[in-house]
Amino acid sequence: MSRLDLPAESLPGAMRITISGGTRVLVEGHRGLLEYADDRIAAAGPGCRILIKGEGLGLVAMDRQELVASGRLWAVELE
Repeated sequence: MSRLDLPAESLPGAMRITISGGTRVLVEGHRGLLEYADDRIAAAGPGCRILIKGEGLGLVAMDRQELVASGRLWAVELE
C-alpha cells in the first residue's frame, strides 16, 4: 500500500484560514460560530477555537463550511 502526498487542506476535517489585506478573513472548515461581537468573532475548529480580534468586525458570509468576516483585523488566534 502506498501513501499519497496530499496537501493538508484536502484531508477531511482540515481547516484553512486566509487573511486578505488586514481587513478580511476566510475560515474554511469551521465547526460553528461561538461568539460574535464588533471586536471579536470566535468559531469552533477541528480541535481548536479560532478567535478573530479587531474593530468593526462583521460577518460577510457564513455557511456550514466557510465563514467570511471583515473589518479592521488585529489578530487571528488559535486556542
